[in-house]
Amino acid sequence: MPKPRSLYRSLAPLRHRDYRLFFTSYLISMLGDGVWLVALPWVAMELGGDSSELALVVGAEAVGLISCVLVGGVLADRFPRKRVIGWSFAASFAALGMLTVVHVVGDLMVWQLVGAAFVLGASAAISGPASDAFTPDLVPEEDLHSANALESTVRSLTMRMVGPALGGVLISLLDSMSVIVLNAVSFGVAALCVALIRPGTSAGSASEKEAEAESTEPVPYRQALSYLFGERWLWVLIVWSGVVLLLQSGPRQVLLPFLISDRLGGDARDYGLLIAVTGIAAVVASVILGARKPPKDYARWMLLAWTAGAAPLALMVFVPSFWLLLPMAAVYGFFSTVGNVYWSTLVQTVPSKVRGRVISIDWLGSLALVPLSAVIAGVGTGRAFMVTLFVLGGTLPVLLTLATLRWVDLGALRPPGEAVEKPEEPVPAQREPQIAAPPVS
Repeated sequence: MPKPRSLYRSLAPLRHRDYRLFFTSYLISMLGDGVWLVALPWVAMELGGDSSELALVVGAEAVGLISCVLVGGVLADRFPRKRVIGWSFAASFAALGMLTVVHVVGDLMVWQLVGAAFVLGASAAISGPASDAFTPDLVPEEDLHSANALESTVRSLTMRMVGPALGGVLISLLDSMSVIVLNAVSFGVAALCVALIRPGTSAGSASEKEAEAESTEPVPYRQALSYLFGERWLWVLIVWSGVVLLLQSGPRQVLLPFLISDRLGGDARDYGLLIAVTGIAAVVASVILGARKPPKDYARWMLLAWTAGAAPLALMVFVPSFWLLLPMAAVYGFFSTVGNVYWSTLVQTVPSKVRGRVISIDWLGSLALVPLSAVIAGVGTGRAFMVTLFVLGGTLPVLLTLATLRWVDLGALRPPGEAVEKPEEPVPAQREPQIAAPPVS
């Protein structure tokens, strides 16, 4: 049977019924989240909130995300991942539904919005590691790379482009609370899709029953930590990504808008265009990755792609025109997406019993230092301070990559789905004929 190629290769994971349901739930929930990003500030303002109260709402979601992510990893390894994801979606549906009910009664206040935002952040922290750990249970290993590329395409389209645009249109036509209702419905439909996944029919490396049996065994947290620190490539790359996010998040999220406004004479539309270019480049990268076979030197290409995406930050602060930022944003969007897809696929090869906790530790390593990066970017003023942070943010990842390549043998890591040659077993002489068992899906 010929292997999938080009576009067919990128869509190959959708051959499997359970993954189609899971992918549909992912698509719908991501679209709702993109709409939520636009609706949230308008709801807060309609309730009479000022900038400090809006910051409190946004901060509550971030606190829920960071504080519950390790709990999400434990639940993903302790309970069936289908249930963890479904109940997380149901919790988000309930929180947004309560906001809607209170709004209809007419007593909605900012503190209630803060509580709902915390629940949404906590639900994302619990469903995220479980979702990442669940994908290998739904598709065979040779389709894992394409599945992550497909999910990356959806995430870029919904969170950066379609979702925010749809939210803006709906708010202009209806009102912001109606968009909140739409997001609640999206979580309800996503939970229903997950509930329709049939136990025991997954096409992954283990059946749902086997995965459930493994996940219910009491595995101590120290076993996950023992595995993590026993695999040098794993913990080194988690530390690498955390340090790079510390170096880059603040300049990109806090200082770049001021660079566009104060130094290059741009406005909010220019900043929006920059984000759109980043999103388009990310979509292009995801589509290309999904259509191509993974390279043999998988982990090394991943690290080099991340580095190529990080390096242009050092040049952004020196450009004389806003238009020169656009190709740099495209480079960042393209290569950072390549690295992220490779990493998502690679970390999903972790053994199932500890996969959820390892992924949650990776999430925590990525999330925990982002607020610190924003604080560092906000404490200084002046051109010299901005230049220093941009240059360090673009050059230090290159040095970290060179050190990592010398210390960790990334070439020894096998790309997911690569066939491993095994010696043929000798056929016993005078074997009784047997009826072939039906294939296991």
